[in-house]
Amino acid sequence: MRVSIWVGLLFLSTILVLGGCKKGKDPYQGLPKELAELSRQIDKHPKKSELYYQRAQYYYTRGFIQEGFQDAAKAVQLDEKNPDYRVLISDFYFATKETDLAEESLLKAIELDSKHNEARLKLAELYYHLGMLDECNSTLDETLKLQPFNPTAHLIRAFCLKETQDTTEMLRMLQLVIDQNPKEKKAFLELGYYYQERLDPLAIQYYQNGLRIDPTDKELNFNLAKLYQDLRELDAAIQQYNSILTFDPKNINVFNNLGYIYLYYYDQYDEAIAYFTKAIEIDPTFVNAICNRGVAFELSKQYSNARQDFEKCVTLDPHFEPAIKGLNRLDKIKK
Repeated sequence: MRVSIWVGLLFLSTILVLGGCKKGKDPYQGLPKELAELSRQIDKHPKKSELYYQRAQYYYTRGFIQEGFQDAAKAVQLDEKNPDYRVLISDFYFATKETDLAEESLLKAIELDSKHNEARLKLAELYYHLGMLDECNSTLDETLKLQPFNPTAHLIRAFCLKETQDTTEMLRMLQLVIDQNPKEKKAFLELGYYYQERLDPLAIQYYQNGLRIDPTDKELNFNLAKLYQDLRELDAAIQQYNSILTFDPKNINVFNNLGYIYLYYYDQYDEAIAYFTKAIEIDPTFVNAICNRGVAFELSKQYSNARQDFEKCVTLDPHFEPAIKGLNRLDKIKK
C-alpha cells in the first residue's frame, strides 16, 4: 500500500457548465452552491488571489484537475510569494504525474517559508513515491526538527522503513504514529496487514480499531473479512463480507470469496454458484469467479456448464492454469 497525504481524487462524471445561459440570466445557476458563490465573487474581484485559491481547492477535491490547475496558476500569478498557493499547484502537478514540476513548486514554497510543514511533508512523500528514499528521509529529518510532534512524518518514515525491510523499526514507527494520532487509520491498516500476512489474530484488533475511525473503509473491511476466512472463522467472515455489501453492493471480490467459502468449506454448491454468478454478472471477464463457478458446476455434476465456464476462462486468458486443469479433468470424466 502506498501511503498518501495528498487528497484522493474522485473523478466524477459530472460536467461543470460555466456558460451557455441566456443573457441576463445567472451564468452559474444550477451549479453547486459553493462553486457558484466562489465564481460570482471572482467575477466581482478578479484580482483577489485567495478566491482563485479557494476555487482551485474546490475543484481539486472533486477531481476537476484542468479547471483547478487554471485557478491555482492564476492564484500564483497574482501572488507569487504565497507558499500555500505553491503547495496547492504541486497537488495538480502530482495528480498529472508532472513530478519535476511538483518538486519545483514545493521547493519554492519552502524557499518562501522555511517552516512550511505541509510543503516539506508533501516533498518527502513525493520522494518516497519516486523511490528516492535518501532524499525522503533527509526531508523528514528537516520536518521533524521544525515539528517533532508530527505523526504524518512518522507515517511516511514507516513506509520508507518497509521499503528497506527494517521491520522492527517500521512497527515501532507505526506505533508511534498511533500514539501521536489515534485516528490515523493508515497506520492501523498497515499494522493489520503486517500481522495478517503472518496469520496472526492480532491483526483483527488493528483492523477493528481502524474501522472505528472509518466504518466503511473498503480495504479495512475486506482485509478483515479475508483474515477471518483464512483463520477459518467462517461465520465471522461471512458476516463481514455481507457487511461490506451494504455499502459496496457491487464488490466482485466479496461475491467471489463468499462463493469460495460455500464451495470449498461447506460443499454447498448451489449457494456457491449463486455468489459466483453475481460476481460474473457485474464483471463478465472476472476469470477467478468464472473458473470457481466451473468447479462448483463440476462438483455438482453439471459437466456441460462446467466446461462452458472453463472454456470461457481460457478464451479470456489462454494461460489460466486452473481452467486448463478443469478441462483436463472433464476430458477424463468424459472418457
